Amino acid sequence: MKLMSITRNIMIVVMLITGFVFAVSFSTLYAQTHIVEGTACACTLPIPVLIPTLSSLGILVGSFVYYTMFPKLRESERKVAEDAQVLLDMLQSEERNVIKKIIENKGEIFQSKLSSLFGKVKTFRILEGLKRRGIVLKEGYGKTNKIKLNEKYKEILCP
Repeated sequence: MKLMSITRNIMIVVMLITGFVFAVSFSTLYAQTHIVEGTACACTLPIPVLIPTLSSLGILVGSFVYYTMFPKLRESERKVAEDAQVLLDMLQSEERNVIKKIIENKGEIFQSKLSSLFGKVKTFRILEGLKRRGIVLKEGYGKTNKIKLNEKYKEILCP
């Protein structure tokens, strides 16, 4: 059933785009023929109105194509946001705050920065718990550590 709906949507979009291309091509040919013959006048062929009209029609067709083809994309984006929130809700409040700081920095942050925000001992304990559960990874980086979200969590939490 779902495949038939997708196929139907694709066919509607293809027909719509084909009709739009035909309308633009025919209008352009019609205008060019009248210009070449010298019979084009603003009273019978409003050439200055032709371009904005076709542009508006193009925007309308593009909007229709987007909303026909991509409703599932919008639904999947909303689902990812809900999954991320569920995952964050499963964490303790201190862990959630640390993870939010990591997310704000695109999935990686220096441990020293977290320590300055939350305290050295508290940060160490939180990170050890998250590391033990496989949520974050620690990599040595000079005198500090670089904290990274595990790839599977990064896909969910970092847009």
